[in-house]
Amino acid sequence: MENSRSGLSVRAMVEMALFAGISYVLMFVALPIVPIVPYMKLDLSDLVVLIGMSVFGLGGAILIAAVKELLYFVTTGMDVVNLIGVMTAFIADLALIVPISLVLKRRNPSLTRQILAVVLGTLSLTVVLSLGNWLVITPLYLKVLNISIGLPVSKLVLLGVIPFNLIKGVVLGILFILLTRRMAPWLAKHTTL
Repeated sequence: MENSRSGLSVRAMVEMALFAGISYVLMFVALPIVPIVPYMKLDLSDLVVLIGMSVFGLGGAILIAAVKELLYFVTTGMDVVNLIGVMTAFIADLALIVPISLVLKRRNPSLTRQILAVVLGTLSLTVVLSLGNWLVITPLYLKVLNISIGLPVSKLVLLGVIPFNLIKGVVLGILFILLTRRMAPWLAKHTTL
């Protein structure tokens, strides 16, 4: 799939665009899972990014995530509040996929290695988003929207952001492991790493 002169082949770029499109559509099928933060919703768009990572590597997964977020931003409103949300979602994508990709460098990883990757990805996602929401994201939202939440940001992070990201990481991780193990023959034929 690699073309030494121009980087990725046209086919790989088209396939990544398809992954990004599917991931974008899945962003609209989302459920709130932690009552204290009903605006934080679990969707399966990052599962497509993770599968894309198995096919195209870390760079391809980052590209798929970026296109997904850009499509969402353009189609749902290009305002400051939406920009904060899209940037937060992209940071979450990176926090989840980078550790998983680094642990799963080799082909056909063992189940133990996949579990380790998912645990590290989930912890990374939780730490990065917790610190981000505590120090920057939530205060920025509150300032832009000119609202008060009625409880300290640290408590919101402890009771909302941390549980949400732990659940999200575990759910996506389990589905990722199940799908990649089930799709192993297809992935072996389509991997462009």
